[in-house]
Amino acid sequence: MRKNGASATLYFFLNGIFHCFHIAIIVFAMTGWMFPRFRLGHLVLMLLTLGSWFILGHWLGSGYCPVSDWHWKIKQALGEGRPGGTYIHLLLQRVTGMELDSPSVNRMVVIVTLLLTGLSLGVNIAALSHWDP
Repeated sequence: MRKNGASATLYFFLNGIFHCFHIAIIVFAMTGWMFPRFRLGHLVLMLLTLGSWFILGHWLGSGYCPVSDWHWKIKQALGEGRPGGTYIHLLLQRVTGMELDSPSVNRMVVIVTLLLTGLSLGVNIAALSHWDP
């Protein structure tokens, strides 16, 4: 369903906002564990991400992400249709210009996310061991 006028402008703006939001989440997921001030927030993000993918995903589809779900609805309203695959799959294809295999990208993303979650858990536990109330 293609929108006209002001609603098309709003959806175009929201599409840009969601691209920025998605990229910010990805950058924080990749780097947030490095900064002591953000480590607890990073761990929370990683656990929420895994919970969304595997718990909500049980009912809403494997790898479910509410941010992607909302973003895809905006893209549909713009007439772009619902992208196949995950946001990271879409982003990697746009950045590289290559046609990438969605299941392979998804496996890589899950592995990296699990590694980052383990790393985040480790640095948070290490920080607790040095905590002096």
